[in-house]
Amino acid sequence: MKWVVAAIAVFIAGYTFIELRFRKPTRPHEPAREMHDRDTLARLQKAGWVRAPIEVRRPVENPPSGRASVTHGALGLGLDLDNCFAEKPLLFKSIDRVSAPAAVNRGEDCVVYFTASVADLTHQLAGAELLQRGDELVIVPTAEHLPGKELYSRWNDSNYCVNLPTNNLAPGRYQLRLIANGPCVLCSVEVK
Repeated sequence: MKWVVAAIAVFIAGYTFIELRFRKPTRPHEPAREMHDRDTLARLQKAGWVRAPIEVRRPVENPPSGRASVTHGALGLGLDLDNCFAEKPLLFKSIDRVSAPAAVNRGEDCVVYFTASVADLTHQLAGAELLQRGDELVIVPTAEHLPGKELYSRWNDSNYCVNLPTNNLAPGRYQLRLIANGPCVLCSVEVK
């Protein structure tokens, strides 16, 4: 019996050493997620969309009063994007307020402030993607589950800020859409 306990202890110590010494510091390889991402990218490209990641942050400063007129549109991803995702993203419950400039100079970032509500306090912001097709710009902010079972978000809604680069946009008027499970938010931005 002593030999069995000693063998288990040696195995656990050796496994722990090897795991800590040779563990990959980055995210693990997830073939299923990568397959869904490739399929989604192919579907988006087939529908004419160009996808780019964008940075979303929680602003320290107060948002300026937006000059762009804001309206509400269809629920969720909408008919044009619904079939483009192999795995539907976890969206915010609603986009409550949006503050965007009516016009921005080409080469400058178009700074869009918005307030979004999560459906469950176990969710938080995961990131966002920018989709472009012609004069349509779509921001898809996504949520993710907080790690663990006991972690909860402090509030249902939070303020966020997105910097949209305009270097690759031709001068003209663009229809900007922010996606959520509830009605999407539409506004018009002119790139000069």
